[in-house]
Amino acid sequence: METIRVSQKEIDFQKLDAVIRKHVPSGFSIRNNKHEFVKKIDFSKLHCFKELNETRTKLSLGSLGGGNHFIECNVDEDGNIYFVIHSGSRNLGKVVAEFYQKKAYELLKSQSENRSKVIQQLRDEGREKEIETALKSLPSQYIPKDLAYLEGVWFDRYMHDMAIAQEYALWNRKAMMDEIVKNMDLTVVEQFTTVHNYIDIENMILRKGAISAQKGEKVLIPINMRDGSLIAIGKGNPDWNYSAPHGAGRILSRSKAKATLSLDEFKETMKDVWSTSVLESTLDESPMAYKEMKEIIENTKDAIEVIKVIKPLYNFKAN
Repeated sequence: METIRVSQKEIDFQKLDAVIRKHVPSGFSIRNNKHEFVKKIDFSKLHCFKELNETRTKLSLGSLGGGNHFIECNVDEDGNIYFVIHSGSRNLGKVVAEFYQKKAYELLKSQSENRSKVIQQLRDEGREKEIETALKSLPSQYIPKDLAYLEGVWFDRYMHDMAIAQEYALWNRKAMMDEIVKNMDLTVVEQFTTVHNYIDIENMILRKGAISAQKGEKVLIPINMRDGSLIAIGKGNPDWNYSAPHGAGRILSRSKAKATLSLDEFKETMKDVWSTSVLESTLDESPMAYKEMKEIIENTKDAIEVIKVIKPLYNFKAN
């Protein structure tokens, strides 16, 4: 997430919605022209560069994903206005993940096939008694594709490319925020970034469904599109792996939410938030599909200190 606090105290939501729809592509849409921040990324350094649709990747920087990705305008109890953007690395992260998952499987499959060849060769030579000893010197048994892993140079290449994908995600969010700030003529007085579902390469911590919460670190934790987000300070708790939850977490799967929740109820619960995104297509993002804020606050006291709750005034999701 990218979060800014602005000096303005009132926002024209009709104008904001028009600005976002004009300048921030969402879902599968991409930009017509490259955002200037695309220069921040040297795509040629990617080891998996040949797998990219380079043009589409560059035009995607500055675009919002679907699902639970969002743009919000929020207010705190003192009347301060915030903008929050939740989006990721778009297709680039997917390309990197799929390329290296495939490579990991191919390498381990090759090792497994080599084991079979050794067994067959020793049998053909009448040396069955040597099979057990020979196999001990080879990598272990077959590993399913989803559990395939990388070692050595390929692990290093993966980490290198993942670092670039994470940098891309950062500038993607900043590019969208830049478009909003420029076209809404906003004055930014504070800005900070909170990242989840990533590899903290410096500390070698994999955070899936989690964010960094180092001591003194300011973080944002979104709850839902009605209740807003928590702004908190990390406690740097080693028992929590210096981390905190990245959000409220779902209590209903997307399919169950669409099957059991009603659009009328969704609209009613969102009546105090200006939005053109409260639709049948976004029903799976209804506040009722997520855990309650109080549950998150109560269960994260060892990891973070909540300093503010910011409430949504405006919400946008791809639709």
